[in-house]
Amino acid sequence: MASRKLRAMSIEPLSVLQADRVAAVPTKTPSRERILVAGAVGRMGEALLNEVIGRGGYREVVALIEDKATVSISVRRLSLAPIHALPQIDAVCIAHGDPGASDARSHHGRDAPFALIDTATVPRIAEAAAAAGARRLLLIDPMPAWQQMSRFHLGLSGEAELAMTQLPFESIVVLRPLSTASTTTAGVLQRIASVYMSLQFLMMPRSLPTLTSVQIARIAVGELRVSAPGVRILGAAQIAERLPPVSGKR
Repeated sequence: MASRKLRAMSIEPLSVLQADRVAAVPTKTPSRERILVAGAVGRMGEALLNEVIGRGGYREVVALIEDKATVSISVRRLSLAPIHALPQIDAVCIAHGDPGASDARSHHGRDAPFALIDTATVPRIAEAAAAAGARRLLLIDPMPAWQQMSRFHLGLSGEAELAMTQLPFESIVVLRPLSTASTTTAGVLQRIASVYMSLQFLMMPRSLPTLTSVQIARIAVGELRVSAPGVRILGAAQIAERLPPVSGKR
C-alpha cells in the first residue's frame, strides 16, 4: 500500500472566528460513501446514528464499538468496528459526550456496545479515521449557554480540536449545541464558576435556542453533505438558523 503524505490544514485565526459564514456548496447524496459514526450513545448519539442510517444516503454506516465488545446487530447498511480495525471510510462523525453525565448512556442499555467518546479520545478517533481514508470530519461538542455568550465559542477549543486540524482532513465542521453544564466531575471552584456564569447569562436580555437531539442530528447530516474546504464552527444560534422553516408559517 502506498504511503499517504499527511498535511496540516492551513487556518487563519480570523477566518476560524467567522467560520460559520463560509460559503457552503451542496453536493450529491453520498450513495457510494462509507461513514464512521463514533459516540452513538445516549439521546444525541442514537439520534445521530438513526439519522445517518435513515437519511444520510451512505452506502454503509460503521458504528464505533468498544474494543472488547462482542455484539451482532442486523440492521441494513450498518456494520460495527473497533478503532483498531476500521474499514476504508470517506467521512467521520463524532458525538462528544460527558462520561459524568447522568444521561451519558441510554437507560435501556441498547447502546452499551458503542464507544463513548470524551475529550481525551477525540484526537485518537480523528487520527484513526484519517488513517482509514476519511477526508471530512464533523464533531458534535455541546457547550453550556454561558460559554456561548460571545463569539469565542466559534473558534477552535482546546488541544483536541487543534489536533484535528493537523490531520489530512479537507473539511472539518464543529457543532456546538447547548448542553447542561456538568458538575459531577468538576472541582469546587469549577462548580462555583459555572453557577456564577450561568446566573450572569440568565440576566442578559437574550436567549439561545434549545434544539432536540433529532434536530441537531438532522443538521449534522446536512452539514456533511456540503462541500466547504477548511474549518466551519457553528454555535447554538447558527445551528438553529439551518433548521427548515416550520410548515404553515410565513
